[in-house]
Amino acid sequence: MAARANAGELRTKITIKNPVYTIRDGFSREEFVNAFTRPVWCKWVNAHGAEIYQAAELHLREPATITMRYSPLVTVKSRIWRERDTEPYEVISINNVNDLSLIHISEPTRLRCI
Repeated sequence: MAARANAGELRTKITIKNPVYTIRDGFSREEFVNAFTRPVWCKWVNAHGAEIYQAAELHLREPATITMRYSPLVTVKSRIWRERDTEPYEVISINNVNDLSLIHISEPTRLRCI
């Protein structure tokens, strides 16, 4: 995918949160705090074609690629929430090209208790 996005294509609002680790009562705790003061606009493209088969081999759920302006605040440890989603997406990889970031994300795989 080319690292290019016109202003009109940046129509999806996302919230990016980074982990903060604290120790309380001898136990470490991971909390996510906003990396930016407000939501960020990005271009969101769900996986399609051969990308779906590659994602299935890696056991990824709902893979997507987002394109946004480069920021050093976005790391592989970050979590991304789409505008109205309740569950975060994990960052799989980040490619910085020409002041843009191509960020490959996926919903985390969760174990279900029955």
